[in-house]
Amino acid sequence: MKNIAFGNLLEKLLYLSNQKKSTLAKELGYDVSYISKWVNGKNLPTQKSISTICKITSKFISGYLTPTSTQELIEYFEIDVQINNIEVMEQFLEKSLKESYEVTSGKSSINIYRSTRSEDGYNSVIHINPRLRKQYLSKDFGIFASKSNKLDLIVSANLYKLNNDDKKSIAAMKKKLNDTLNSDDIKIRFLMGFEGGNDDTVFNTVLILNLITTYPHIDFKIYNCEVESNSVISVMKERMFHIALYAKNGRCLFTNMSKEKNIVDEMYYSLDDIMTNQGKLVADRKAPIDVIKEKAYIQYIMGQDLRLLIGSMNEFFMPYDLFMEVGQSVFGEDEEILNELRQINILLQNITYISKIKVLIYEAELRRYISLGELKFFNIPIKLTMEQREKHIKYIEDIVKSSKNVEIKLIDGKLVEEFKEVEDPSLYLSKTMKVVKSHPTNGVNDYFLIIENEFKKLCDELFEVLWEKRKDIVVNDREEILERISKTLAYARILNENFDR
Repeated sequence: MKNIAFGNLLEKLLYLSNQKKSTLAKELGYDVSYISKWVNGKNLPTQKSISTICKITSKFISGYLTPTSTQELIEYFEIDVQINNIEVMEQFLEKSLKESYEVTSGKSSINIYRSTRSEDGYNSVIHINPRLRKQYLSKDFGIFASKSNKLDLIVSANLYKLNNDDKKSIAAMKKKLNDTLNSDDIKIRFLMGFEGGNDDTVFNTVLILNLITTYPHIDFKIYNCEVESNSVISVMKERMFHIALYAKNGRCLFTNMSKEKNIVDEMYYSLDDIMTNQGKLVADRKAPIDVIKEKAYIQYIMGQDLRLLIGSMNEFFMPYDLFMEVGQSVFGEDEEILNELRQINILLQNITYISKIKVLIYEAELRRYISLGELKFFNIPIKLTMEQREKHIKYIEDIVKSSKNVEIKLIDGKLVEEFKEVEDPSLYLSKTMKVVKSHPTNGVNDYFLIIENEFKKLCDELFEVLWEKRKDIVVNDREEILERISKTLAYARILNENFDR
């Protein structure tokens, strides 16, 4: 059947099954005029929808074939395969319709992508390797991305089931793509399962947080979806398809890369369909102004069971007057925003700071802030004077000394040494809300509201593990915390005075 034009094949199948174009149109959810154009050869279905159309059409035709019409179909098309039940017939018709579409679209004048073959001299390469091929992840991928100008990439993987080296290699693709292409030309969607995350909660959750928060100017989304745990699949639209297959022990058995058009297109639209119909978006992106105006920030600070992982010093624990002083310097005379900030400030001072809160602060970030004054006010980078810093730190010291409800601990070191080059994540948790801040780059400084339930649980588990079990890097003695803060502040004063002179 593959040498028959798509429209002619469709017309013949409708005739043999004794069905009308209008009936098929109703089954597919299209207007009958579309079906008529396909049959007459005036148009073709879109590449994105062809897989679904062929599947539904083959099932529709097979369901109306009688023993007589089935035999007529076999004889007319000289079918030489054994068709002994309706499922086999459906598969055969679906495959034939797709092949006919590929042939017809190659001859048609409509504007569709015709070939993914490149000048490299091959269309499919298999590598037998003991681990995921780093060359593909770091070098080859960048080459293909730069050739395509625009990048539309879908990756399917359960990162939790891979070994740590391969996890890091896949995570590093985002940086590689950022270095290779203009961010406006990059679109990445990641289908990910979360099964197996309890083996190393800290590493796995920090890995996902880094994927979400780094390079926020890139159009990057993660979806929770049930995916094959023994494979990593990536498809660059209209360019290439890559798969790595793993054994149960996490060892990579082989990798296969292909630029065959039918393979690339089929895999891309299959993954796109899975993501659309089964995937759950992990995080919803919001700009700082929207977080303030839409009351998301107030909703968080009014929540129960507040926990903060502070990776970069921010607006928390500022005295009332300093909060508004900095707010006005950041947002100017925008009265609507300033009114919202006043409400937030009142709630922080009168409810949040006297409620039960658990706070983890990276000591390295605290030292950096005291020394340099770099702070992110609602994730907008700003630099404070030494006087403003002293006021802020004095307020934190007072809370540590006097509050029985606010517990503050310092993280002395990195959560995961493998990510020491990445800025530490900031995570805000309550019973109902989970929020993570991006690392501002290229003027993009969005918040990400975690909306997927499984990842919400993982964020809670991360905080609890750090708070209760990581005694190797967490300092919880109040006197020692105060001494460290005081010593850093004293050093900063000396340096600041000498610098001024």
